[in-house]
Amino acid sequence: MSTAGNVQQLQQDLQNELTTANQLLRLISLEVQKIKNFTNPGSDFETNIKQNVSTISNLASLQQMDTENLPPVRHMHIDLNHHTNPNMSHQQHDTFRNSMDDSQ
Repeated sequence: MSTAGNVQQLQQDLQNELTTANQLLRLISLEVQKIKNFTNPGSDFETNIKQNVSTISNLASLQQMDTENLPPVRHMHIDLNHHTNPNMSHQQHDTFRNSMDDSQ
């Protein structure tokens, strides 16, 4: 392949990567917007949290517990090497990117 052919292939590869990145950014933007809407003041999320706080307070009073002086919660270590998260894994991202390459 000639130098001009290499340059053209590199330009096409870069364009494909930019297209994929742009599509992923759009998807991320949509997800961020959903999160913002979900967590806005007055949303169902806020209402559920307030209801949960009230329920826990009621349960604590029934058990005669002082919720102001509860012991700290032990932090758990999350192993990020295992893809148990329902979100897209790196392998799925590569598959998505490759399918975008194939479609062009």
